[in-house]
Amino acid sequence: MLGPYDYLCPMCGREVTEWEHEWNDSHVCPNCGTVLDRDYRGYGQVAYNTTNNAREIHSDSLAIHPGQAQEHRERFPDVPLDKACRPVFTSVKQRERYLAARGVEKIPHNREY
Repeated sequence: MLGPYDYLCPMCGREVTEWEHEWNDSHVCPNCGTVLDRDYRGYGQVAYNTTNNAREIHSDSLAIHPGQAQEHRERFPDVPLDKACRPVFTSVKQRERYLAARGVEKIPHNREY
């Protein structure tokens, strides 16, 4: 199904919308040439992609102590903190980069239905 897919540049913040049949992770920013991330903040994207977040991701499990907030802001300027000191991610790729930089290994859940 052809639909709008929104992308966000992690370097300059430029937003790009492409009409495609499926998400494509090979788009580059026309402004700075950086590979674009999928933008899950979009409107109505749940209709096209029900397996990923359509809104910002506030991570309870990665919350930090308020005393570490300044260090976090210096080390990860592109990942803001909310009032509860939880990191806020705008894309799954951004969250994966953050986890890798912090040395956190994401273990997949195996479920039987």
